[in-house]
Amino acid sequence: MKSKRQNVSESRQTILGSHSTSSDENSESIPIDLIIDIFLRLPVKSIARCRCVSKLWEKSLRLPYFTELYLTRSSAHPRLLFVCEIYNELLSFSTPQTQNLCESSSSSVAPSYHHMKFPLYSCYGIISPINGLVFTSGRQILKGRKISKLVSVICNPSTGESLTLPKPQTRKKISIRSYFGYDPIEKQFKVLSMTRSGDGSYKEHQVLTLGTENPTWRMIDCGITHRLSSFDDVICINGLMYFLDSDHMIVCFDVRSEKFSFIKTSFDRSSRTVMINYNGKLASLMSEGCIYNSGRGRRFDNYITGTSTSLEMWVLEDAGKHEWSKHIYELPPLWKNVLEKHTFVGVAGTNELVLSPCYASHPFYVFYYNFETKTIRRVEIEGSFKELTSNRFFEVSILLGHVEDVKLMKCSDTS
Repeated sequence: MKSKRQNVSESRQTILGSHSTSSDENSESIPIDLIIDIFLRLPVKSIARCRCVSKLWEKSLRLPYFTELYLTRSSAHPRLLFVCEIYNELLSFSTPQTQNLCESSSSSVAPSYHHMKFPLYSCYGIISPINGLVFTSGRQILKGRKISKLVSVICNPSTGESLTLPKPQTRKKISIRSYFGYDPIEKQFKVLSMTRSGDGSYKEHQVLTLGTENPTWRMIDCGITHRLSSFDDVICINGLMYFLDSDHMIVCFDVRSEKFSFIKTSFDRSSRTVMINYNGKLASLMSEGCIYNSGRGRRFDNYITGTSTSLEMWVLEDAGKHEWSKHIYELPPLWKNVLEKHTFVGVAGTNELVLSPCYASHPFYVFYYNFETKTIRRVEIEGSFKELTSNRFFEVSILLGHVEDVKLMKCSDTS
């Protein structure tokens, strides 16, 4: 069996290996490390073009050694991914996730490139990117027909490719929820599917492991009956998938061991909340001050408006002991001038909370709330996104942590 070091050495030697030989004995070859570094600096579209130059380049630029290096380099510069559903298609754009923090409270940025389209509509449960891949479920129109079918799809916005997953096999079903996770130790992507029964609980659980020639669903045991609150309330952090349960608990699924556990919450689950990744820890975020006409007055909610006065965040400190820490953040007075309803996107690397309007309009702004200074800055999205929103009004999802991945979408290449 070859060692990992031998495999890496052979992969490096394969990359443009023909450049090490020449008919001219006096000519000097380009060092392999320099060739690799040049390719690593190219954008994704250029990598795609280079694959078409020759069979050697195509083979070299698909080697795991190169694709992993490219992903590692891209991970140092995460981006905001905008996913829009228009005319039975998903469109996506991206911008730098973090900006230079300056004294100005307002700035603008244009998407650097326009991703390809995906033929899906009525999408739900768009899960934040994991290593450049995005998971969603939606309806897909069958070729040559007017009817559609419900599918779960893994998309690579960078390459414009997608992988449609096989349907789970269930005995009795009312509805099926599927979730996307990643095990950073074994470097495996897995999809968890749960089937809801007549009493509203989820009793059938299946797992699909990607990276095999013929991925198939496997039944697994959960052990405890549970009920989920909302499809979008799911997040994967360090190989653990978290779901909000309607019975004042959080369901935790270990992607590697495929085992379930449950975490008690310290916050009031009668109020709506959003789970986010806060510096590698699970956190629950909600706003206080939203006004309702139902006679309830003010309460906590999972979005923020101009009437919101503060944010309340609970951070999971110890899952085994069910210990949470509570943090209150006051909103600055200028937030009262923001009339639209905004959702919590997540926390960027600058320790800033990203806020997004629920619907795209012109002009379109993304807000960054700094937890330390308790200040807000506004970034206008321009360019192609500006042209799109000036003529249409549609729902937009903003996802944190998107990185460029040049790996091609095949079952055997997804691991």
